[in-house]
Formats: sequence, structure tokens, C-alpha cells
Amino acid sequence: MKHILPVIIIAALLAGCSKEESPVASENTGILDIFTPGADADPEVREIYNTHGIWVRTKFASITELTNGYLEVDALVRARGAESLDTTLKSEVYAYTSALLSNVPGTFTKAFFPLEIFYVKSYGALYWVYPLKHLGRSRLIISWPNSTAGTIPVTDPANHYYRDSVLTAGVWNIICQSITGRMEEPLAAFSAAGKAYDNGKVYDQILNAYYADGDIDKYEAAIEELTREGGFLTGAGSRDFRSDFAGWLRLLATDSYDNIRRDYLDNSPARAAKYAIVVDFALQYGWDIQAAGNTFQQRHNNP
Repeated sequence: MKHILPVIIIAALLAGCSKEESPVASENTGILDIFTPGADADPEVREIYNTHGIWVRTKFASITELTNGYLEVDALVRARGAESLDTTLKSEVYAYTSALLSNVPGTFTKAFFPLEIFYVKSYGALYWVYPLKHLGRSRLIISWPNSTAGTIPVTDPANHYYRDSVLTAGVWNIICQSITGRMEEPLAAFSAAGKAYDNGKVYDQILNAYYADGDIDKYEAAIEELTREGGFLTGAGSRDFRSDFAGWLRLLATDSYDNIRRDYLDNSPARAAKYAIVVDFALQYGWDIQAAGNTFQQRHNNP
């Protein structure tokens, strides 16, 4: 089965997590020296790169072009069964990427998004032999057409981003992990707006109680209290800032304000406070994140 694959390295937390204007590899690493599309790249690739700082890639000559998020020093890094995208599908992935990025300004994508979106026909399991040294390259790899459970066939590439909510939610889930990975430190005001993170201690207690007695009503009531009082979207959000904040980013980027207000804000002052902080954070980079969510829901509901 093909899958939405995770970012190979989500900003390896090296000093200075922001993107370079023209990132290059360190000397003598034995991998690509320049991480930018060449002069012969398709016009769509150049336009996306110039606007958003993201290189959309669809073919590779060596598997190291997919695995070079790792610095191979005394280590073996390989992916089983990887295949380049069918060339006839390039226009589809360009259309999907353009729709995705049309909802986010370049000021934000250049600061926080993965440096590459690499579309492949298939991508097998990644395996390695330790030790590894991280280079810090970030990449989102997506198989196309995607066959993750719940995704739909690509019949309208220009609108597939809006039609296939399962694929879009999966892509945003990984992108938001990349965003929080690039943040230099947690937002203090966001963390303070709800209950303190406890590495999932209370959430795990609720889960263990459910596993012991199977009482679904008690479980759901406990989760509702934890999330409402703590200002979390899910029980897992209580673990740490990055899990919590990434969930909020994905929610706002893909859901309408009316839905969010009804489901999360009206009954929880803590969540309402966190919502406002997320909106303000994105606006600092010129991104009206709620407008993106409104657009997605409107076009998803009215194809």
C-alpha cells in the first residue's frame, strides 16, 4: 500500500532552524551540493520555488536523493522499492501543490514549510544502520496517486486538494509537525492559556482505565473534561506543546470558523484563548490561517 510518508527530517534542530535563501550541503558530504531547481526545471517548479521557497520534485536518479536528509557517515540509509513519478502525472502534482500553497503566503512557507515536496510513484520502507548524523534537510514525500485508506481517485487535479479531505488532512498533519519543528521555542502565551503539559500522564490514565473496564461513556466524559478544561483539541494534545500546537494549526488550515467555534470554542475559554493566539501567530507572517480553513471547507462542501 502506498502511504503519505513523513518528513524525512523535520528540521534537525541544528542551530538556526530557519531556511537559508540558497541552502547548500556541507563540504565533502557526498550528497547534492545545491538544493534548488535547475535552469531546465519546469516553469511550474520555478514559480513555486520563487514564491514559496519549496522545490517540487518528481524524479530521482539515485535513492540518495530521497534519503539525503541523513548524512551517511558510517551508516547505510536506503528505501526499498522507491520509484519515480510517472512523467504523465507531473501536471497533476503541480496542480495539487499549487492549490495547497495558494492558501499560504510565501512569507510563511519560506519560514516554516519543508524545503521540498517530493512526489513519487512508490516509496518502500526506510531502513538504516546506526550511527547516523543529521544534516537538517526537510522533505515531504507523497506517493501519487495516493492510496492511503479513505483517499479518493484523482479525477479533477486542480480541485483534488479540496475534494480529498483525507489526503489533505494527512499532508497538513505532516506539514504542521515540520512547522513546530522549526519553531525556535514554544509560544509561552499559548502554553499558559491552558493546563500545563504533563507528557500525557492524565491522558494515559484515562486510556488505561478504559482498557480495564471498557466503559466508553466514562472514557468519553473524561476526555471531554480533559480537553475542555485543559484547552486541548484531543487527549494527545496534553502531552506537549508541539503536539498541541501542530493540531491547532492543522485544524485552522482545514476547517471553517463556524465549525471550530461550535465544536471547540463556545464551551472552553481555554481553547478560545489558544485559538486567538494561533491566529495571531500566523498573521505575524502574513497568513490569515482561518481564511484558508474557510476556503477549504467551502470548496470541499461545494465541489
